[in-house]
Amino acid sequence: MDLKFTVPEISCGHCKETIEKALDVTGISNINVDIDSKAVSLNISEETEISTIESLLDEQGYSIVRN
Repeated sequence: MDLKFTVPEISCGHCKETIEKALDVTGISNINVDIDSKAVSLNISEETEISTIESLLDEQGYSIVRN
């Protein structure tokens, strides 16, 4: 399932790398982070909960705004 959301705290390449590494887990693929629009798009398996993604990013200091 495709998922898109905004992460207001994205401001630089380091943010992009941190988010990509945090979401590099089983069940999440095709991670795309756009620094300019602060948008994140990815594909999740049916077993992956959105709350898991929120927790992974929260651990890194980022919040999700669902589109």
